[in-house]
Amino acid sequence: MVGSGGTRGIVDVLLREVGFNPDVESDREPDRGPVRLVASAVVILTGVVLLIPNVTVLLTPGVGPVGLALSLLGTVVSTGLVAAGYSLYHSNFSNRNAIRIAVWNVLGIVVLGSVMLGLFAYQRNAGAAPVDRAFTIANLLAIGAAAHVIIGVYDARRVRAEELAAERRKLAVLNRVLRHNLRNEATVMLGHADQIAATAEDQEVVDSAETLKRHVETVGELAEEADTVMSIYDRRGSGLEERSVRADAREAAAAVADDHPDADLTVDVPEGLAVRSDPALPDALEELVENGVVHGAEEPAVTVTAARENGRVAIEIRDNGPGIPEEEYQVVTGDTEITQLTHGSGLGLWVAQAVVDAADGRLDFGAPTEGGTVVTLRLPAA
Repeated sequence: MVGSGGTRGIVDVLLREVGFNPDVESDREPDRGPVRLVASAVVILTGVVLLIPNVTVLLTPGVGPVGLALSLLGTVVSTGLVAAGYSLYHSNFSNRNAIRIAVWNVLGIVVLGSVMLGLFAYQRNAGAAPVDRAFTIANLLAIGAAAHVIIGVYDARRVRAEELAAERRKLAVLNRVLRHNLRNEATVMLGHADQIAATAEDQEVVDSAETLKRHVETVGELAEEADTVMSIYDRRGSGLEERSVRADAREAAAAVADDHPDADLTVDVPEGLAVRSDPALPDALEELVENGVVHGAEEPAVTVTAARENGRVAIEIRDNGPGIPEEEYQVVTGDTEITQLTHGSGLGLWVAQAVVDAADGRLDFGAPTEGGTVVTLRLPAA
């Protein structure tokens, strides 16, 4: 026996198959007020009204196989309209798009109903054999209304997609301006912090200036990392190229060694191993290697290895630290939603995630029994 929850799940799956995705718009709860109720009620009422003649014929004894098949089809479609109306009320479609779907539903009834009434008027004037008009009209109207509801859903999704595209363009401009201004302001603040630290006589002031300097440097790094992440996603995988894993790993290790000369960095990658990747692969590897150094043991050691596996190349970055907290990488991989409490502390892992997303790859995190952390980028082999 299927419970109400299971039935609703089956209905949701069927509705998604015809394009009625309840979560198509956003995760925000829409206003489920009178306007939305009316829009949903119109679709539900359409289904109920058209269901009655179809069920009547379905339950009538002696109906032939053709009539039985048509009445069964009309019953299923009419029931689908009722389910669609219910799902429309609980969906994340905006109220405006909910009304749009209801209007398409009414339009389907009006257009097809007018055609059918005209046809019956012609048959009557021509002296044609009478037919069960109520059943015929209900059957065809159910199909027409359902088709127009589906059209309405796709129309609403198209409108929403256009709105989202416009919003993305605005956000992209805002993002660029914000990152540019952050870098400029960080540079100015860094210069003043250096000057204060160099000229102040009070040690507490010097210490405060050094603390300010570290935080300003972090802000500047965040702006640069955000710029890298946005650039990768802006390319949308169109900038994929053949990359030498060994060369990129060595470049990343050398960059980290400049800032952390005491770290033990090892690159053990075979010659000739290549991947199809975004040009930002060295940036991703540098972020992961530096993450292993900064959050590693007192004497940090990070090893980069790579091997081919099933048409892909697995690049491993292994450190000897306490491990990356789950909330740090689960936010990046999408296993945990970003909230005020769980949001991660930097953008380094986001750079790595953006690189693997661009190449349809994978980013995995592991904690070996011997300790430390293993971060694995799986990218298509070139």
